[in-house]
Amino acid sequence: MKLFISIQILAALAIGITPSAYTALSDGIVAAWTFDDGKVIDAVGRAHGELFNAAKVVDDGKFGKALDVNGSKNTRAEIRFYPALETAIRGPHTVSYWLYVRKAGDHTGVWKGEQVGWGAFYTFRLVTINNTDMTFGTTRGKDEKWFNIKNCIEPGEWFHVCQVADGEKVRAYVTRDGDEFRRRDTQHPAPKPYKLFRERPLELGTGRAIKGDPEENSFLDGMIDDVIIWDRALSKNEVAELAQGNRPDFSNRVLAVKAKGKVTTMWGKVKSYHHR
Repeated sequence: MKLFISIQILAALAIGITPSAYTALSDGIVAAWTFDDGKVIDAVGRAHGELFNAAKVVDDGKFGKALDVNGSKNTRAEIRFYPALETAIRGPHTVSYWLYVRKAGDHTGVWKGEQVGWGAFYTFRLVTINNTDMTFGTTRGKDEKWFNIKNCIEPGEWFHVCQVADGEKVRAYVTRDGDEFRRRDTQHPAPKPYKLFRERPLELGTGRAIKGDPEENSFLDGMIDDVIIWDRALSKNEVAELAQGNRPDFSNRVLAVKAKGKVTTMWGKVKSYHHR
């Protein structure tokens, strides 16, 4: 055991992460979906979701189970936020997840809002453009703060994707599983408060109103794992820790939710905003 802990500490120091930073990675997590229980269950709170159409949870995720979507129409997961979680993303926050692309859709991935772009219609987006490029951003009032990163992903590999909004600017990080951590971003000014869409769900695996057309939607063929939201801006070292395959510890939080045995009766099902 002592040898194992020593190896962990040495590995953290090798990429510039202190043991205290390793311990603090769980601080500020307000929602997390690991899919390890086979459902879209929030591991730390009460933002539980639902699968639609051909969406399913499979065993071959980055960590255990993952959400699998096949690109077919209306295949995705939706997660309804509760008021405290909405408030948490109005100021500094971080969103991260692991992405595996078989075939990317136009503006598909992880995002929350009315539509995925073409105006200030989302709170945050971390989505694919095609099989190699991604686009990121957030909004304030009528202002859309977005940017693209080219040649940051490719099919058939896991990538860690993270967006950090610190209240003044927004940064994105994309790292291939197993690669040395490096930031792949274009930093943009993005002052808080960020625009909220309280009646809209978090969507996984889809994009809405492509090019501003409400009838034009797109769908990812791939997998999504470990979607996590913090109510603070992670440091570069903390993002590097996640990209190296370290996971936050949810154990102290998940038991408080599940022990009551009232997940379904207390919080009910997510409301679907689109056809199944």
